Amino acid sequence: MQVIQKLMTLARGSARQSAQVLLDANALTVFEQEIIDVEKTIHDRKQVMSEIIVARKQIEREMASIRQLIVKRETQARRLLDEEREASLVEDIAVDIAQQETILESLAQQRDRLQARAESMSQALQKALLEVGRHRRELRVAKAQQVRASVLAKANHLPEQLSELEVTRSHVADLQSCEEDGDHAWSEMQDSLHQPNIESRLQAAGCSEQQDRARDVLARLKAGGEK
Repeated sequence: MQVIQKLMTLARGSARQSAQVLLDANALTVFEQEIIDVEKTIHDRKQVMSEIIVARKQIEREMASIRQLIVKRETQARRLLDEEREASLVEDIAVDIAQQETILESLAQQRDRLQARAESMSQALQKALLEVGRHRRELRVAKAQQVRASVLAKANHLPEQLSELEVTRSHVADLQSCEEDGDHAWSEMQDSLHQPNIESRLQAAGCSEQQDRARDVLARLKAGGEK
């Protein structure tokens, strides 16, 4: 049982190490994706904040309309009072004005809550934008360093690459030399086929270089014997 438990612990440890190695190898990709996720959240919060501002503006327009109605009702009530008529109507107007004022107060509270919420979201978004901007700059620097490291890693193989380049150049030169030798051999063969065989004809006529030398040697020997 203890062996099985240790094996299970080892498996969990190996899995954790493998996951950590994978994360380390892709840390830059993970960092960039997290920035993208935050930017998406910021965009969504902006949409919500925009809807809050729209709702607040709608409430403010409704409040302005109610204020205009209250002013209108007050004017109508004063006229009736000045004329000392329709006392019951004046009372109804007073009731209506009171109701509109109650609605106006409720709308004002809603507007204030929306305004406070919008201001709070604005501050949070400003802070988030500053932070994500900083992370974006750090990401650019990290990417540049990664590219630089990759270039330096390739530069470390420069001597080997130059050596391989020299070997390849020599091989290409050898191929070109072989091709030139083949061209010369072909040209020489063509010339030999189209020129008369003078050497063989001179030999047949007893005028070859070897025969001339033999005659000179024989003449020298005869001259020495006569002495």
